[in-house]
Amino acid sequence: MVGDNDASLMVQEPGMTKRSQTSRLPGKEAANQPAAAKGPTPPRGGKQLREYRSRAEREAMIQRYVLLGTGIAAAIVIVILGIAFAIEFFVTPGQAVASVNGETITVREFQERVRLERALINERLYEVVREAQAFGVNMDQYLQLRLSQPPLANWWSEIQVSDQLGNRVLNDMIEDRLVRAKAAELGITVSEEDIQEQINEYFEYTPSVDEVASPEATAEATDEATPTATPFVSPTPSPEPSATPTPETEPTATLTPLPTVSPVPTLSPTERAEQYNTRVEQVFANVRSSAGVSQEAIDAYFEMQALRQALAEVVTADTVDTMDQEVSVRHILVATEEEAQDVLAALQAGESFADLARAVSTDTGSAANGGEYDWTPASTFVEPFANAVREAEIGEFFGPVQTDFGYHIIQVRGRREVELSETALRQARADALKQYLRELRTSEGNVVETYSIWTQVVPSEPAFIPRL
Repeated sequence: MVGDNDASLMVQEPGMTKRSQTSRLPGKEAANQPAAAKGPTPPRGGKQLREYRSRAEREAMIQRYVLLGTGIAAAIVIVILGIAFAIEFFVTPGQAVASVNGETITVREFQERVRLERALINERLYEVVREAQAFGVNMDQYLQLRLSQPPLANWWSEIQVSDQLGNRVLNDMIEDRLVRAKAAELGITVSEEDIQEQINEYFEYTPSVDEVASPEATAEATDEATPTATPFVSPTPSPEPSATPTPETEPTATLTPLPTVSPVPTLSPTERAEQYNTRVEQVFANVRSSAGVSQEAIDAYFEMQALRQALAEVVTADTVDTMDQEVSVRHILVATEEEAQDVLAALQAGESFADLARAVSTDTGSAANGGEYDWTPASTFVEPFANAVREAEIGEFFGPVQTDFGYHIIQVRGRREVELSETALRQARADALKQYLRELRTSEGNVVETYSIWTQVVPSEPAFIPRL
């Protein structure tokens, strides 16, 4: 049996071998075969095909890259702006624009002073606008007239050219350090009354003898200033008078005649003082707001003006003449020397001075009066004109005299010696103090340095915008 079975098994073996070649069981065969790679068959050479992404996936990836790049760029910009902000508001303000004997003047101090002075100049210009409105004259003509005359001409030029104002302010601040040191050395101090006097001068206000301002208002009025000399109230020299010595308030021939102004009720001394104090408070409020300065800065400014004045009275006592020469003079102003020679020849031939002045003089302020100026301090004219009226023989026709305004033919009708007015005396002392400080600045023992950074940090605000 066993043998038969073995034989039968052996007989069947070839058959089984054939089946196994054609239809083997998958389980055993799969176990012996390597696992088939999923996905597409790689090309010959072994390179793997790039993974396929849908369009939506590609767009999402691009968007992620864009957002990432934008974020990085924004971060860089923020860092740069932060650095710039830190430099502008923390580093630069502490830098020095000048040094006086080791004491620095910082950018912050310089910028505050420039803004303060711009605001004070603006307020003076606003006053001119109000004058034109009160007179009812042509605004453009009136401004053109007033802004062509000192000191308004210089102030207007300074707020138009920032570096001009910046240069003047920087030199004033340097002088302030010298003034304060010299005043301390000489034991010079100023009182509240001295400071109030400087404020009154800025507002062109002269209290009457009986005028009594309330203590509160007076205190408020004096609580407004920053150290240094300004063109309006400082004892520093104001710009030279215009070559055409026309009084500021005299209208030119081109102006519309001023209308009759209705009489204004006379104010009592107390009412006048109250009105003045209200004006002071309003102007200083405008200055604080527009310049972004404190009341203490305004106070310090006028305190320095008072200190300058006090020092000037001491150091110029022996150099300033309290007497001045007044002249009665008339002139004819023309554009060229040839025209001036023709005018001189006509006068010498007997032509009327007054008629010629009305016909040809380009100084419209005096031409309407026949070229005439009544008694006027010679010192108020520009230097060439002033020297001429001091030297000319009384009654003779003198010239041509050249100034920045043209050529003058002059006739001096009289001279007399008079005491300087308080305003003229202040100006003379201011001029002498300016010279004294120039010498002091370069004297041995004083070391003054300026740094070019000041030209990069001069404020151009607050701007002058007329309040109509």
